[in-house]
Amino acid sequence: MALSLRTNLFVWIFVATVVPLTALALGATYYSEQRYKADVAREINASLTNLSVEIDRYLRLEREILRGLTNVRAVRDLLPTLARPASDEALGSYRDANARLGQVLAELQEILPGRYTWRLLDANGNTLVKVSNGQISKPTYETLGGLPYAEQEILDAQFRRELAELPPAEVSFTMLPQRQTQFANLGSQAVLDFLYPLQLGRATVGTLTMSLLGEQIDSIVNHAPRLYKGALFIVEVNPDNPMRHGLVIYDDAHELHVAQVRGDTQRLSELYDAELLSSLNARPYGIVNRANADSSVYFLEFFPYPNLLVSWVVGLQIDNRTIDELFVNIRLGIWIFAATALVISLALATLGARKIAKPVRLLASNLKAFADGEQRLNVDTQGVAEIDELATSFNYMAGHIERARAERDKAEHMMLQSAKLASIGQMAAGIGHELNNPLNNILSLSKLLARNLPPDEPRLHQDLASLREEALRASGIVSGILNFARQVPPHFAQFEVKSWLESTLALVRQQARSKGVRLDYDIDGDYQMKGDRGQLQQALVNLLLNAIYATPSGQEVRVDVGLRDDRLVLHVRDHGSGLSSELRDRIFDPFFTTKPVGEGSGLGLSICLGIVEDHAGTLTIDNHPDGGAVASMTLPLQNRPSGSSSSRDTQA
Repeated sequence: MALSLRTNLFVWIFVATVVPLTALALGATYYSEQRYKADVAREINASLTNLSVEIDRYLRLEREILRGLTNVRAVRDLLPTLARPASDEALGSYRDANARLGQVLAELQEILPGRYTWRLLDANGNTLVKVSNGQISKPTYETLGGLPYAEQEILDAQFRRELAELPPAEVSFTMLPQRQTQFANLGSQAVLDFLYPLQLGRATVGTLTMSLLGEQIDSIVNHAPRLYKGALFIVEVNPDNPMRHGLVIYDDAHELHVAQVRGDTQRLSELYDAELLSSLNARPYGIVNRANADSSVYFLEFFPYPNLLVSWVVGLQIDNRTIDELFVNIRLGIWIFAATALVISLALATLGARKIAKPVRLLASNLKAFADGEQRLNVDTQGVAEIDELATSFNYMAGHIERARAERDKAEHMMLQSAKLASIGQMAAGIGHELNNPLNNILSLSKLLARNLPPDEPRLHQDLASLREEALRASGIVSGILNFARQVPPHFAQFEVKSWLESTLALVRQQARSKGVRLDYDIDGDYQMKGDRGQLQQALVNLLLNAIYATPSGQEVRVDVGLRDDRLVLHVRDHGSGLSSELRDRIFDPFFTTKPVGEGSGLGLSICLGIVEDHAGTLTIDNHPDGGAVASMTLPLQNRPSGSSSSRDTQA
């Protein structure tokens, strides 16, 4: 009988628990692995998209710089000379204009990051002006046309035809034959040269060109994340030009960079394989599994040259083991668990058959422990039906009591928090009312003093004005506390952003000066916006005071104001130690502060957030890449009162 009971227990334990759990766990790992790989693909695609957007933004900026240069006076002064043969009388003025243009381009090089080569070409493609890396090349090559060249004469008829066919008022791209001395093979040139035709009337009389070495693109790619220990590469896809099709522009694995001067053309088919290039050319994005290399390539295509059917493919090659290793180890652990469970099941079956009374003792022990208030242990019996029923009843009773206890504790905690917040709101309102009376007295007495002061006491007038401004600011802060407690809606009115910003900075300039912190600001336009000037000033003052508090002496707090998508964007940057992850999660909690006791109430940022959200805006605080923290406030220029409740409705 004992052997039969042991066998029966073993079969039920193993078949009913271990086998389905093992199958379920294995199925779950395969399903999770597919979901995980899909998430990995989305994450990598987002990263590659960000990288391609950054490169495209940089190239678009360079195109606008070249387009803007064509309107510079130094360029326009040379156009009449380019349009007709140079006479002896005009040659002198041409040299002066040539020198001015060279100086303008050299000064521009000092401002712009990276290395550039600027050229002014005549209608035949010959170089009249050349500035490379800030160095002006003197026009030393004499010609029969009378205008000296800065480089050797170009006799490439195809290049001349290409210049003549350039579309007007548009940046085009090609490979300049002048760069043959820099690249042994023009096909190895990573970035094409930028060209803009110069027109006098309807005739094209010359071309302004810009050549990029590519350090800025290298910098963008170098700062891009290498997710999952992957290696980035960039390849040009240009089926119409076999010399450049498959050109590797950047590659981590082979230490190739955009700014490298290469003697030979490095192609993807040579560094990897031809099948990979065909796969990249087949669709704009996706994943290529390289079975021979046990790796996967995640790629995305974008077009760096607007008027050319030429694309760059940004790829990230990842070792498959980096992603698969986790799930391989999990499945190995599951099989080890199944084998261990087999042995344990046999041992448990033997032990259960020998000691049938153990469930009863276990149930009694749990009843006593539960009565003493200790944590309940689940009773799991395998044996007599009456014992199973008793254990089930006990488990149900204990679970029901524990759930009721947990719900009671949760309700008590919520009531305590609500009462605490209500008390804090009442206290803030009471303090605000008590402070308003002396502040009003200060303001009234300052007015009376100002009227009775003689006009020949400018310093006393100035001191009284400062006293009045500080009292008004204190009154505004009290109003903000009252608004926090009473949820007062903002009063919307039109005001000028620049004067509002300057007056706000003036309020905190003394605090910054006393700590040895410099204040500076930059605003890129004269904006008018609609909002509550006082509440927004209070929000900005809070941000500035926090930045001044975090910034060490001798450093700077800077405010930058600009426009993005018809919304005013304001950044306040400090040079402090930045924010930890714990501070970032709690920074907007009411009454949370890192300042010593007595120096901060913890309401500042909560009030700021409520004010900004009442204006249909957003407020974020993050660490700056170069150190310190930056608070970003985004507000619509034309706002209107909203009936929706703000975040303060739940905090007050």
